[in-house]
Amino acid sequence: MTHPVISFVAFQVCWFACVVGASRGLPWLGPPVVAVFVVAHLWATPAGRPRAGQAWLLGLAAVIGYAADSALVLAGVLSFPPHASMGWPSSGWMVAMWVAQAATLTGSMSWMLGRYLVGALFGALGGPLAYLAGARVGAAILGPTSSAALAVVAVEWALAMPLLLWIAGQAGLSTRRFHSRIMNNW
Repeated sequence: MTHPVISFVAFQVCWFACVVGASRGLPWLGPPVVAVFVVAHLWATPAGRPRAGQAWLLGLAAVIGYAADSALVLAGVLSFPPHASMGWPSSGWMVAMWVAQAATLTGSMSWMLGRYLVGALFGALGGPLAYLAGARVGAAILGPTSSAALAVVAVEWALAMPLLLWIAGQAGLSTRRFHSRIMNNW
């Protein structure tokens, strides 16, 4: 687990590397940046169950993200221009973003742990805004209409965020004892 401020800054760096990289025809740029964040994040997490729980959360986030965004691609809600594509149906940089997002759940977004309704609301608002920003810079295409696509993305993230929070709880990452031990190390 990384300190909330470090987690926030690292996520912003990851977002720009993934999204702006893809929009500039460098879709391979973001995943290594996310990998560095993940390694640092896991290194900052105490060994044993907490680190294993973090790794489990991040791995499941990758699978969930790939499945969810692939479903959007196959349904025609989301697509990637040729210069931003890296993999199919979803792009590798999008999967990396899901992993980076999950890493923030025990960092800058740890205040949401155990608060599933708050997570659903945050996901329903933040998810579409992130996808809209990606579309605006040319990393993705929303269709058939932007408003319909954003409504589907809102549902996707209203379900995904509480699920990721629940997985974090199942991994033992949502206890106060865990967080106070981490914060005392900073």
